[in-house]
Amino acid sequence: MSDLISRGVELVIFGMGTVFVFLTLLVLATMVMSFLVQQFASEDASIKVGTMVPAGDPTLMAVISAAIKRYREDHPDG
Repeated sequence: MSDLISRGVELVIFGMGTVFVFLTLLVLATMVMSFLVQQFASEDASIKVGTMVPAGDPTLMAVISAAIKRYREDHPDG
């Protein structure tokens, strides 16, 4: 009985250690990728708020406003 419990404890420790190592490597890989993206991403590639819709085009603004109104009418819950 004691041998069975000992083997079970070893298996639990091995399994939890494997998961811990995998998750640690995953976090480190994500941090490295984030760092690399921040280093190599150019400022021109980012989308700035307000640059997508020209403010001086009243027809486009009316179309967008009508689409938003229609969507909100069709989806009142969210």
